[in-house]
Amino acid sequence: MTVRRLIMVVGAVLLLAGVIGLLLPVSVPDGNGGSIGCGNAIASDLQSARSANDKTGANIPIVGQLLPHTDYVSECQSSLSSRRSWSIPLTVLGVLIVGGAVLLELLARRPQGAATGGGPSINAP
Repeated sequence: MTVRRLIMVVGAVLLLAGVIGLLLPVSVPDGNGGSIGCGNAIASDLQSARSANDKTGANIPIVGQLLPHTDYVSECQSSLSSRRSWSIPLTVLGVLIVGGAVLLELLARRPQGAATGGGPSINAP
């Protein structure tokens, strides 16, 4: 296996890992052994987090914070941001590596005459 193909395989693995990271669902624990879905890194869905906040009273202002509550919308946004912070750069890096390797492979397979335009030479007899 040539170095170019090895780089292409590594780039494809990075691209695949980034896309999977973008598409896998993100969730946060609800404190009762369950989880609350937040969507995925591409499209967030905070509706279930909002309804969980309504059930626990997280939207009710409490003087002096005597009653602890969890803001599930904030936790979902934080988890989505964390997922995006590594999956988007990984995907972009994979695309750049695979694209560069494919471009180099195509240039290497290109006929020699095509590199200079393939036309007749001016100095030809």
